[in-house]
Amino acid sequence: MNIAVTGATGRMGKSVIEEILQRSDSTTVSFATSQKTQKELPNHLSSVEFPICNPLDFSSQLQESNPDVIIDLTVPEASLFFAENAAKFSIPLVIGTTGFTDEQLNVLHDLSNEIPILFEANFSRGIASLHLAIDAISDVLFNYDVELTETHHNKKIDAPSGTFLSILDTIKKFRPNLEAIYGRSGIHERQPNEVGVHSVRAGNIRGSHEVLFSGNDEMITLTHQAESRGVYSSGAIDSAIWLSNQPPGWYDFKDVLGVST
Repeated sequence: MNIAVTGATGRMGKSVIEEILQRSDSTTVSFATSQKTQKELPNHLSSVEFPICNPLDFSSQLQESNPDVIIDLTVPEASLFFAENAAKFSIPLVIGTTGFTDEQLNVLHDLSNEIPILFEANFSRGIASLHLAIDAISDVLFNYDVELTETHHNKKIDAPSGTFLSILDTIKKFRPNLEAIYGRSGIHERQPNEVGVHSVRAGNIRGSHEVLFSGNDEMITLTHQAESRGVYSSGAIDSAIWLSNQPPGWYDFKDVLGVST
């Protein structure tokens, strides 16, 4: 299984490449993209045997390397460029990028008619389980207050995180009238249909998500804490292997795990 990785010098791109190189199966890195010059490449890429190309050369490198699947971990604008080229050469695409606008997502959905696209904000099995847990209790706690808090490293640029928004979507399946309140300030009473959304950026925290249900003189808290980016990178690689055998369509990590919410 030959995998192309975009965004090789980013936190997640670095983690995915390191994970692939450590795996004992036949998974290999076909090539990677980086905007840095050869002299500027970080240590984890300075002596690798696979090609590293500028994103502008992505199309020609796809033709030359012919990977089985692509893992994209960049920014929305770049993801669209990579997705269009993946469709051009009929190569499955795993997208772990977050922060897309609705218009950009519509473009990706259209491209999924041509190639299999797996779009996922979080490749953690623990987060997938968190969604299942929310599904299991939301009906029972239908009238409890809900507050959400996510914490990430101080370099993360989108807030709330893509994972956080997917958790909110899961909750709103059962309570569609909830209104997200991003942070709290001022003097006013909390309304029954509010869900508080709080984002924290500090240090090098890899990712923490907390869902709080409170009512009837009790409190239920569901928390996921990532201790390593390897949690996400291994899931992304497993997703790529799974996606390589799928027909065109729109998928997520729950499809890989064989569960639904």
